[in-house]
Amino acid sequence: MRALVLLLAMSSSALADVPQVQTDIPPVAALVAQVMGDLGAPGVLLDKGGDEHDMQLRPSQMRALSASQLLVWVGPDLTPGLDTARAAVPDLQSLALFDDPATLRLPYADGAPNPHAWLAPTNASLWLGLIAQRLSAIDPENAATYVANAATAQAQIAAMDADIARQLAPLTQTFVTYHDAYGYFTDHYHLHSAGGLAAGDAAPPGAARLSELRAQAEAGQIA
Repeated sequence: MRALVLLLAMSSSALADVPQVQTDIPPVAALVAQVMGDLGAPGVLLDKGGDEHDMQLRPSQMRALSASQLLVWVGPDLTPGLDTARAAVPDLQSLALFDDPATLRLPYADGAPNPHAWLAPTNASLWLGLIAQRLSAIDPENAATYVANAATAQAQIAAMDADIARQLAPLTQTFVTYHDAYGYFTDHYHLHSAGGLAAGDAAPPGAARLSELRAQAEAGQIA
């Protein structure tokens, strides 16, 4: 019985040492969750149905952020409001994935950075490694688990990538999306996208852009 109590105490202590992690949006939370595995679960600051571009944290969310050791997020290009909240927590470590030099960065049609970079499987795979590296630095006792979990998730992404590529290969039609956020996906899978109705991030479609797309359709460039 004494040995069992000691083992439970040691297990509780190990769990308590696992970093508390907050994330900005569900796709990033999913990557962090895969790296953490059974050791813990990250929080997600974006409310369901919320707009990441206009994110403002409630007091309860600020408390959760203040109690955490690490914020994993795309970066201020996607959630500028979260940058202000992050700066208000001095001891909080930050991993801005979009800012990593190895991240593939594409522009919107208007030239501004397109932060929806997780839509490229290569970025998602890279980010898993970055997350594992940062968690390992904060929690070296569980480093092997983080690295192994990241490798497993990277293998899953590679398999999924190959399957999606196979399914999308026959598609040849040119298409238009409402929001010009899918360039990473369309470029990676060599899809024939004419871009979005809105040429920038969360911007409404402009008359000039609509005229441009109409001209392309009339010329047979958009099926």
